Amino acid sequence: MNERTQSSVYFLVAPMKVLLVVAAAVCLLSTLASWVLARPVQTALARAEGAPPPPTEESVATPPVTEGSEATSAAPPAPTPATVTDSPRPLATPEPTVEPTTVAPAPTSAVTSTSASHVVQERETVRAIAQAYGVSAKDLAAVNDLPDPNLLYVGQTLRLPESSSSPTPGAPSPTAAPARPTPIPPLAWPDAIAEERWIDVDLSQQLLTAYEGSTPVHSFLVSTGLPATPTPVGQFRIWIKLRYDHMARADYYIEDVPYVMYFHEGYGLHGVTWHGNFGHPMSHGCVNLPTSEAEWLFNWADVGTLVNVHR
Repeated sequence: MNERTQSSVYFLVAPMKVLLVVAAAVCLLSTLASWVLARPVQTALARAEGAPPPPTEESVATPPVTEGSEATSAAPPAPTPATVTDSPRPLATPEPTVEPTTVAPAPTSAVTSTSASHVVQERETVRAIAQAYGVSAKDLAAVNDLPDPNLLYVGQTLRLPESSSSPTPGAPSPTAAPARPTPIPPLAWPDAIAEERWIDVDLSQQLLTAYEGSTPVHSFLVSTGLPATPTPVGQFRIWIKLRYDHMARADYYIEDVPYVMYFHEGYGLHGVTWHGNFGHPMSHGCVNLPTSEAEWLFNWADVGTLVNVHR
């Protein structure tokens, strides 16, 4: 083939290639156009017949969320606006569940008390009361929380232990306090009193004298009750002795009063540390003694010693 013939063939093949490419492009475009135009018709027919719509890119990209699955990319539903009413209905609250409680038993004591009681009278001691009711003095003190069994006062109510009974026959019974102090005869002289040891308190002279029989053995000035709070007059007996005692009333409170000997209810002979004005009335009814003299008298007198108070 000569050179002229080759040029003619080349010019024929080149246009044919272009035509083939154009024809392929036209076929592809026509197919795409027919598919795009046919899609709305298929969708409409599917909806009319009740069939589910064909899958879309969006539905293929995001799978549906079913119950029990965890949706991590789905947006939360929009909140439902609250409905406002004129009279809001209260929310029903469930009744609280009450857990059963266990009550611990109270600690038991070796000594239990009952409603039985005893009122302390003059000249009574814890030992005498316990013996009268057939109980121990230790149990009686424990039931009444007595730190010191000697700290009793006339009129004090003591609870009796459970094992207590009626006063035992033959046992020393509690002594009843007299309704009022026995008055002494006018111008009583020491020789008119037949006691081995006794104490005389002269309110007019503010003088206390200790006697053995009819013989004075010791005498000193004291301070008795003021006119508004007089010392009771009469014949009494010391019913308890306390080395120290706390004294209190509505208008005073004194701790550790020394050498106290009560002779009538809350009236007693005792030492004082808060004044030295002896020989003049100063007290609320007690007989105030100089502390050194109170110590001497405390060691000299006994429970049951007669105290004779007169003017």
